[in-house]
Amino acid sequence: MVDLQKLRDAIASGSVLVPGDEGYEDSLKRWSKTAEKRAKVVVKTSNASEVSTAIKFAVENGIPMTAAGGGHATSGTSSSEGMVIDLCKMRQANVDKVNHTITFGGGCLWKDLDDALDPLDLAIVGGTVNHTGVGGLILGGGHGYLSSKHGLTIDNLLSVEIVTADGTVQEASAEKNPDLFWAVRGAGAQFGVVTKFTSRVHPQGSVYSGALIFMADKLPQLVGAVNNFHEKDNREGHCIVLAIGYGPDGQSHMLIVSPLFHGSEQEGREFFKDLFDVGPIMDTTQVMRMRNVNELINPLAGHGIRRLMGSGNVAMPLKAEDVQKTADTFWSFCDATPGATPQSAIALEFFPMHKVREVGLEETAYTNRGDYYDVVTMFGWTDPAQDDAFREFNREIVKQIRETLGYQYDPDKDEKQDAPIGRYINMEADVLRPEDAYGSNLKRLREVKSKYDPSNVFHKWHGLDIKASGTGGL
Repeated sequence: MVDLQKLRDAIASGSVLVPGDEGYEDSLKRWSKTAEKRAKVVVKTSNASEVSTAIKFAVENGIPMTAAGGGHATSGTSSSEGMVIDLCKMRQANVDKVNHTITFGGGCLWKDLDDALDPLDLAIVGGTVNHTGVGGLILGGGHGYLSSKHGLTIDNLLSVEIVTADGTVQEASAEKNPDLFWAVRGAGAQFGVVTKFTSRVHPQGSVYSGALIFMADKLPQLVGAVNNFHEKDNREGHCIVLAIGYGPDGQSHMLIVSPLFHGSEQEGREFFKDLFDVGPIMDTTQVMRMRNVNELINPLAGHGIRRLMGSGNVAMPLKAEDVQKTADTFWSFCDATPGATPQSAIALEFFPMHKVREVGLEETAYTNRGDYYDVVTMFGWTDPAQDDAFREFNREIVKQIRETLGYQYDPDKDEKQDAPIGRYINMEADVLRPEDAYGSNLKRLREVKSKYDPSNVFHKWHGLDIKASGTGGL
């Protein structure tokens, strides 16, 4: 038997929860109900030292473990039947207004950073849903509305505080442990638990954004509009999200477009004139703050149901008939599947990639830097009996998107070994082959892994295929 009292005594500021303890059941809840597991022990840490204690205890006792921040991963990586190191108590955020940086805890949600930065007319490159945790998104690469202007989350990262497999609290930056800093930016979950981030932030005023809703039969015209948007080759950070989904009644097939323009409403409407010419049936666009932009998708991304996500990409120009095929396949499946909810969509994210591609594929572990746009699949349903059906359909629709719309690269066949992988691994619910997750950076990642985690303590999600550590039980 494992002596949990020893662990309780060592976690002075945080807490140790086991089944039956007050707060234990709530600690298991995740964004997707499919990702919930009954942990033997949940350690709510309040600082890096307690994270170190928890890691050492798990390793010494052969207990499988993982870390949880916002709990958004539909792959289940923030849950474990062994130990969960819960970072929810580590949500401090401190802004350096002079140097335009922010230092924040590994348990923060993006809303925490918006709340700290927006009153100062500053913003950080973050995700598109503000109740997502910062850690998972950043460590897998991380992009959002401001990536068109400032690059990826990891391109703005200055340093991290990370607890590695032996329990050592380390700093990783360009100056300290640069090999670890390189690896953390794109494959961070394989190297430890990040307890603190420091990132650049940027001056940011109000923007023109919101939602335009179109009838389903407008898809060909909208494809034409986004092709024209791509041809503009804008370098100012303007972007579009085109979602194939459902209308406010939860049943009607609809198309939802969220434009973003860095400027006034008049300028934005002129810039996106092609969209308005198509004829939206509803228009909520207006001048707003970036913190409000980061709330726009929240109604589609609520908690409390079963969830699954996946990633694809589209190469330009798009063919209307191919996009229509994807939309019809999606709607047909959702309409016919019991328990499917209107909180399902396929989102084509037209975030111009100029800033992202300024960083070379070898400069960070992240290799999804190509001349294409990412596509996100998001499914919501209520009937557990349909779990397998949604998982299988997600694989099918993502495969269809890649084959008919996207950039394609086969690492086993393509001679260009430094090609981008064409996958946004943060959204992948299924475990990928290391070659598919990390591409040409895999060899170097394995070398860094052998230095900082030779026993492969951190091996969940898209692992590196080195010998896994032993996993005992409580």
